[in-house]
Amino acid sequence: MTRHAALALLLLAACVHLPNRQPDPTTDEGEWGEARAAATRRATLFDGLDQKASASATWLSPEVREARARRQGAWQAWTPAEVEAAVAREKADADADQFLLALYTNDRKASDLEAKGSIWRVEAVWDGQPVRAAKVEVAEVDATQRQLFPYIGVFDVVYLIRVPHPAGVAGQPVLRLSSALGRLELDFGPGGRDSGWPHQFP
Repeated sequence: MTRHAALALLLLAACVHLPNRQPDPTTDEGEWGEARAAATRRATLFDGLDQKASASATWLSPEVREARARRQGAWQAWTPAEVEAAVAREKADADADQFLLALYTNDRKASDLEAKGSIWRVEAVWDGQPVRAAKVEVAEVDATQRQLFPYIGVFDVVYLIRVPHPAGVAGQPVLRLSSALGRLELDFGPGGRDSGWPHQFP
């Protein structure tokens, strides 16, 4: 056997035994993949051909949060009791609607949703009724978060947004971010996946 042939066999053997880096189940499989896809919207803000901002958000309804807890439990080999405890915590945390938002702005200083003097007004609109966010905080992004929400980009700032749910209102919200740069609207209603794409600079 020649030296080159032996080297080729070694490389082939290394390729055969490369570990699988995908989680099991994968991020897009099963209940979680379906729930996240159905509850995720995207929007982009342009000034002519210049992209000013882009946003991807998942409406973390109780059903979506339960599916997330079960998927994380499957990945991290939680016991059945641990899974049910996590699901119960998600169900108990129902005092406000929650959104996970990944925001990119070409001016990094414009990604300031958590600041008291933010340039953005953050609100959810239910059946034409706007409700301002009660809390906006920067979310920690680790390997688990990136697998759960694979749309998170390396230049995105990720936020957890809480908006009080108006009494007596049902249906799906529109998450709206408004500023002097323009407006981003993510419509979580039926057919809203591509609604308003792209938004134009005023």
